[in-house]
Parts: sequence; structure tokens; C-alpha cells
Amino acid sequence: MNLFSLIPRSWKEYLRHRAGAITVRARLNNLREAGFSPRRIIDAGAFMGEWTELAHSIYPSAELLLIEPQPHLTAKLEALCRRLPVTASVRPVLLSSQSGRATFRLQESNSQIVPPDHKPVAGERLIEVEMATLADLVANTEFAQCDLIKLDLQGHELEALAGAGELFGRAEVIFIEVSWLRIGDVPIAEEVIARFTQKGYRLYDVLGFNHRPLDRALWQTDFIFVRNDSALISSRDWA
Repeated sequence: MNLFSLIPRSWKEYLRHRAGAITVRARLNNLREAGFSPRRIIDAGAFMGEWTELAHSIYPSAELLLIEPQPHLTAKLEALCRRLPVTASVRPVLLSSQSGRATFRLQESNSQIVPPDHKPVAGERLIEVEMATLADLVANTEFAQCDLIKLDLQGHELEALAGAGELFGRAEVIFIEVSWLRIGDVPIAEEVIARFTQKGYRLYDVLGFNHRPLDRALWQTDFIFVRNDSALISSRDWA
């Protein structure tokens, strides 16, 4: 048994912080201390809502929009939104470059869209989910002026941003999960960086290093991009 798995998540976070680990909490804190103060946050791929709760603890006044296509998680996320003392809501859809319907594999945090010609294997759980664009979701809402976006969509992040309209280029900070190895039909790091560069962003931070079991090669990390005109990168001072 892995004894570390028995430790509560809050204690794990504390131990990582004490050890100087580069955690999401530490980097969100760093953004806050550097002067970044988002009014609205979108958590796309909200899953169980842990990232949302963390972001709320750092930015307690920010309004929140949670997006998660797995239907069995909707009630849990709605309950979380009711507990939070800020405006928070859930949209149970799959973000993509266009609206419609898609086949979705249910596999907890590794759930993802599958191609139309996908042949199911034994034990695989597939459902049909609604697809929507981020631009349509935020149209005529205050989230059209969102400051911070987090995307964890199992390789579908660039497709989601292709449907984000003006929000991709307007949001000051974007967290995104990025693959370094093309395991499956996913974009890899240099392609993601090139797309963000085209839209006027610069890579600001890297965290969450994951390696594949086969050879311990770097597999995935989280990137933080900021707009080129952000005050976060305006200074050239060292200290």
C-alpha cells in the first residue's frame, strides 16, 4: 500500500509547500503576490472541483464558471457552487471548436472525446455529450471579460481555444495541460507554444512534471501563459 495516498489532500499540499515543491497553490499565490487579481475565473475540465476550490482560496472574490461534461459530476459541482460565497455556476458541456454532439469516454480524470470511428473495447463506458464553444457559453455574460482560464481537457485544449472567440487573446492568464509526447491524437508542447505565440501570449511558468512509466520520459506538464502586454512580465529588474 502507498502510505502517501492515505494522507489528506490538505496535508499533502502543506508537505509539498514545506519541501519547496512547485505546486499549483504556490504558483497561484505567486501570481497574486505579483499583482494579478482576476475578477472572473473559468475552470474548464473542472472534474471534482478541486482546482476551483484552490483558486477560490487564493482569489476569494473572483466569480467562477465551472465547465465539466461528465454528467455524474454535475450535482457535486453544483453543490460546491452553492457553498461558495461568490457567484459560481456549472455548465455540463464539452468544450470544442464547434457546437454539436460527441462520443465521450468516461474514465474519471482521464475522460476524453473519442473519434466517430472509434471501436469500443470490453468494459469501456461511452456516452453522448453536448459540445459547445466557449465563445457561445460566455456570450452576453460577464465571463466574456474573464481574466483567468484553466484548461485540462485531455488533449482537446487547442480545439476548445479555437472556439473561444475573442476570449482567447483577452484573458490575461491561461493555465493549460500540455503533452510533450504524442501519446494519442494530441498536440505537443511546441505546437501549443506556437499557437499561443500567434495569439499574443508568452510562456510564463511550468509546473506539474509527469513522466511516462515506459522510460521515464517527460510526458505532461502544466503551462501558464500570460498576454504579452501583461504587467506580470513588464519588469526587467532582478530583485
